[in-house]
Amino acid sequence: MAKRDPNKTARNKTIQSLKKELRSLLPKVINEIRFYYHRYNTEAQLNAFIGSKTGEYLNMNDDVIKTPLEYQSRWIKGFKRENAKVRPSPRHVRMHDLLQGNNPYFKKYVHKFLERSFLKHYEELYKIRPKIDESEYWFGNNSDEFGLLVTPRYYSGWENDKSEIRRFKYPYWTISHVLETGLCYMQENRIRTFSGISEYLSFFRDMVRRSKSIYQLNIADRYIDFVKNHSTPEIIPLIIPELRYDPFKHKHQHRLDCLIINPWDMSKTGFEFSPWSSHGQLHGKHKTLSELDKEAKSNFENEMKKHKKYWRKYGINYITYTDSDLSDMDRVWLEIKRYLTISPPDEQLEFEFLDQLNFL
Repeated sequence: MAKRDPNKTARNKTIQSLKKELRSLLPKVINEIRFYYHRYNTEAQLNAFIGSKTGEYLNMNDDVIKTPLEYQSRWIKGFKRENAKVRPSPRHVRMHDLLQGNNPYFKKYVHKFLERSFLKHYEELYKIRPKIDESEYWFGNNSDEFGLLVTPRYYSGWENDKSEIRRFKYPYWTISHVLETGLCYMQENRIRTFSGISEYLSFFRDMVRRSKSIYQLNIADRYIDFVKNHSTPEIIPLIIPELRYDPFKHKHQHRLDCLIINPWDMSKTGFEFSPWSSHGQLHGKHKTLSELDKEAKSNFENEMKKHKKYWRKYGINYITYTDSDLSDMDRVWLEIKRYLTISPPDEQLEFEFLDQLNFL
């Protein structure tokens, strides 16, 4: 049997305590506001009214919130922002009248309700999430085109269910991520699923093999061994091969050899294997020095243009390995492995300790 998380147990205990407090307040709140808004005369109606404002007052897709106080503060800021509008919504006008009026029980109820809401959704709120426009990656060669999304759904093409991204229960862009979502086939309502880690790793190697790069395959084999021998392989970041710059064009411009996304802070690092034979070699036996110089300059400009495009579109910093680097693949792997051996930040609130001190 899996060991219970004492932090989660303490949090659930606090949630239940807050629930009792809210129910003890409920009759007083209903009596206090009945002359203004008789429609809120049950627990369900009152909670639905307060809870419905969260989507208006908070950016639940992108905001990272780590404490009940911060949650309440952001909610109030959203309330004030809505209040400043020329034509606020009717539901906000009702909220405004109740919060600005002489309704101490209602105000206390809202305060406790927001605290409980934060605790109920803590695991969704405290972690950094990918932004909407950074939650979809397409990769592979021309005959292997797959998409890795967070909450994939097909509607005239693949897209994320944006409202569910924050609720995704696994570390983003990791082995557990791809096992949960699978990979989407480009322009087909099909998903490639995997029964386990071994099946995914076999698929990964086959895809890298078709790139015909001995360097990429060398790293892929080391990555596979690393995952197989790891104590917690599910949280290891994916190596995403052949990231396509403009995936939906018939002839896309660039492919980045591989990408690793840090699941804890969403930083992105790319790796490009650039031997002279494929990225810099000059062609033509009878060219003048000026022509060769022009060709070399063009090769360099194209490589730098690729760097800048991936940075501007995806925010990817990437490392380029040239021939001198690629002569020592052990060293290359050690550098790449640094981006795979990362631990989640220890930033969770210590609910167990706080509960013992009766702070909550």
